[in-house]
Amino acid sequence: MLRRTLRLLSAAIVLAIPAFAGEVEERNKAVARTVFEEILGQGKLEKYESLHSPDLVVHGAGRDIGRDEDLKSTKGWRQAFPDLRITIEQIVAEGDLVAVRFIGEGTNTGAANGLPATGKPIRIAGMAILRIVDGKVVEQWPSFDQLDFLRQLGLMPASSK
Repeated sequence: MLRRTLRLLSAAIVLAIPAFAGEVEERNKAVARTVFEEILGQGKLEKYESLHSPDLVVHGAGRDIGRDEDLKSTKGWRQAFPDLRITIEQIVAEGDLVAVRFIGEGTNTGAANGLPATGKPIRIAGMAILRIVDGKVVEQWPSFDQLDFLRQLGLMPASSK
């Protein structure tokens, strides 16, 4: 009787794990949506600290940055592009990782993040992978076409093609 009970209990746990994992992944996708659509896209910076770990590491192409520098950068993007809109095109989660493919659109009317105010509009595609633990982003790997971005702003010559 005890063995049968233990087998049934083990089976119930095994069957419940995927359902729990799906719930975690859905919660993580909701966090990622808030980060991109609300914090970056709508400028709701008051939500930043509640969704980013104090130990956040953003892995850049040249170097990694922490939470304070990432928040400063986020504020800078909002200053440089006050009308910035972020549209999530696709979002996929597996375990504690969330992949986001997005479009950023706005007009560069402010000087920030090393950019002069050009008055030019941009439309740029990007992707990011976020690692989310206990509802907070702990790591992020963002990527977008920086050359196309600078060309759209008129800060790099257009392609000769």
